[in-house]
Amino acid sequence: MSSENVQTKWGQFISLIIVFFFWGFVGSANDILIPVFKKVFTLSQVQSQLVAWAFYAAYFVGALIFFLVSLKSDVLQKFGYKKTLSAGLIVSALGSFLFIPAASFGSFPFFLSALFIVGLGFSIQQIVANPLAIKMGNPSTGAHRLTLAGGINSFGTTIGAILLGIALFGMGDSQDKKREFQPIEIVQNDFIKLKKELTENIKEIANDNVDSKTITESATAALTEQVNKIDAQLLAISQNSNASVKPFVKQYETIEKDVAKIQLPLEVVKTKLKLVKFPFTILGFAFIIVAIFMNFSKIEDPVKEEEEVIKVAHEKFNILDYPQLYLGMLGIFIYVGTEVTIISNLPALLKTAEFGNVLEDAIAPFIALYWGSLMIGRWNGGVNVFNTSNLVNTALKFIVPAIAFGVIIGANIFAAHDVSSFYIYPIWILLFIAVSFVGGKNAGKTLMLFGASGLLMMLAGLVCPDPQIAKFFFISGGLFLSIMWPSIFDLAIAGLGKNTGKASSFLIMMILGGGVIPLVQGSICDLDLTSPGGIFGITWTHFSYIVPLIGFAYLGFYGFYCPKILKRQGINHVEGGGGGH
Repeated sequence: MSSENVQTKWGQFISLIIVFFFWGFVGSANDILIPVFKKVFTLSQVQSQLVAWAFYAAYFVGALIFFLVSLKSDVLQKFGYKKTLSAGLIVSALGSFLFIPAASFGSFPFFLSALFIVGLGFSIQQIVANPLAIKMGNPSTGAHRLTLAGGINSFGTTIGAILLGIALFGMGDSQDKKREFQPIEIVQNDFIKLKKELTENIKEIANDNVDSKTITESATAALTEQVNKIDAQLLAISQNSNASVKPFVKQYETIEKDVAKIQLPLEVVKTKLKLVKFPFTILGFAFIIVAIFMNFSKIEDPVKEEEEVIKVAHEKFNILDYPQLYLGMLGIFIYVGTEVTIISNLPALLKTAEFGNVLEDAIAPFIALYWGSLMIGRWNGGVNVFNTSNLVNTALKFIVPAIAFGVIIGANIFAAHDVSSFYIYPIWILLFIAVSFVGGKNAGKTLMLFGASGLLMMLAGLVCPDPQIAKFFFISGGLFLSIMWPSIFDLAIAGLGKNTGKASSFLIMMILGGGVIPLVQGSICDLDLTSPGGIFGITWTHFSYIVPLIGFAYLGFYGFYCPKILKRQGINHVEGGGGGH
């Protein structure tokens, strides 16, 4: 390790990266909550994306408030990094605890409010933790520390989906998946699972003594009607086991859509949401423990600088004077939106008949693989932290992603999830490694190449005739997004000088894209409800992945064009660190 790396305050840094872990853990938890809330609250796909909207809009609001306050007084200089970070953790703890009354009331808006408060706390943590990580040692190694922190963030996203999946749905049932099923058997099992779910709903309604008799009888009648339709299909399958599977798949889709329209009584909704209370209660206490730990830790505040007259400086600062900044703000908006929208709408995609009717309890492994893809990319970028020979560095570029992929597989096997289909995924990992070698450490070149690669992956996913392969093209978007954040950030603030802090606040506000872009894609998915014929021979949900394709196109363009802007300003080279937001 180089002398520069030795100067890093590793004991303090390790304490700090716990916060990065929580960002990832809760971020992936949202992707589990989206299909759960969609079913329980009878939401459309675009309505379910309000989960992402509430969480990421909080980043914009929090960063905006922080910026406005800083115009009069520098918060970090006045209260210190530790106290401000602890305050952010307490705010997130409050939001986590609000999941308890939200579940008790069975209120979707209450859940959104709770998520907003969690995100508000995260925005404070984000503003503090990123510069603090950079200041924990030699500035020249700051990007590498963010790389390691980004890797821990991605580790949180990977296991967060799996652990919350266990909490809500229990362990998987990999034993039944060891043998190969015929297509007709798969559809038969889907009907059986759906019947079991509806039968349990009917039993729960029978025990409902709170809601009006009119509501409970109406729901029971609607559910019973669908159970009878399922029984008719199961009987037809048993009598025609060699029949074509397509008519049964179509019937399953029809019944599932009818079931999704059935409004469950409020008391039944509350019963189903009880499972959400426990994991978020634990998370709330964890936030408090970490806040206390942070407040009394040996983490040192960076040397205080004299407060400048911020108001005067602000008057001289004009975003329009820096095209790299305002184009970079759009880049951050699109980057976060693309990262979130790919996975937020993946459950809806996998649930279509085209992609195998994957139910909610089987979604977690795919979410873990997506977020794990970002972990693979960031761990790969973290190799640059170590001062090794070119040969060792090259070897680590292959070994570290292999270890990260092993973590993903191991975590899913622990949860008894079937991962047999994942073993083809190293093909995409090798492609990612090849592109990373070409991009090197140049931020513009890396962003351009990864943007183009992501665009090609989305295009391949749209046109690939085999859905079982197409889904991995979409999931691989996580690989090519993994190291974009620092590249965009570095390009956007290059040449800003003393205005770098203000520019950073504006960039953090653009995390709002994670709440907006999924709504756009979700609205396209909902076209399947009114136009079931789809477009270009695929469903609208499948076609909706044109949204991240366009996102990758812009990111590639920014990587190509921004260095030209910087060159005109006399800035010829910018390195990227490979971290994560």
